[in-house]
Amino acid sequence: CNGSSELTNAGRDNDSLLRLVEVRDMLAGPGWFNLHQYRMGLEGGFVMHWSRLVDAPLAAIILSASALTGSMAMAEAIAQILWPALLFCAAVFFTARAARSFAGAGAVLPAVVGGAAALYFIGIFSPGVVAGHFCWAASVASGRASAASMLARRTNEFFTGDSYLGV
Repeated sequence: CNGSSELTNAGRDNDSLLRLVEVRDMLAGPGWFNLHQYRMGLEGGFVMHWSRLVDAPLAAIILSASALTGSMAMAEAIAQILWPALLFCAAVFFTARAARSFAGAGAVLPAVVGGAAALYFIGIFSPGVVAGHFCWAASVASGRASAASMLARRTNEFFTGDSYLGV
C-alpha cells in the first residue's frame, strides 16, 4: 500500500503533501541523502531542495506512533497533528521568553495571547500542515528570545557595572 489515495486531500497544501511523500520515501529505504523525487517534473524527476532536518522529527513521530498503534496510516495522522502542535507550543514559549526579556513579567500574558492568536490565524501550525514553514517560524521565535535575553543581560550589565565575561 503506497498511500497515494490518501494523499489527494485537497484541504492541505501541496508542500505538506510532498513533505509527507518525502518522509514516506525516506522510511521506505532510499535513505537520508537521497532527495530525488521520481514522480515530479519531467521523466526521471528531479532532486528536491528541502532539508531532511524537517523530515527527521516527522519520521521519528511516525515510527514511534506506528510501533504503538500498529498502523502506518494512524501514525501519519498522529504526526500530522502532533508535529505542528509541538512547534506551535515552542513558538509561543519562545515568544513568552522574548517578552519577559524585553519588558518583564507583565508583558508575557499579552505577548502569549497576541502571539498565539497571530500564529494560529496565519494557519502554518494547522493540523496536517507539515511543509516545514512552521519550523522556520519557531526558529525565528527562538532566535528572538535569545537575542532579547542577551540584550537584557547586556543592558543590565551596563547599568550595574557587571562584566559580561564575569570578570
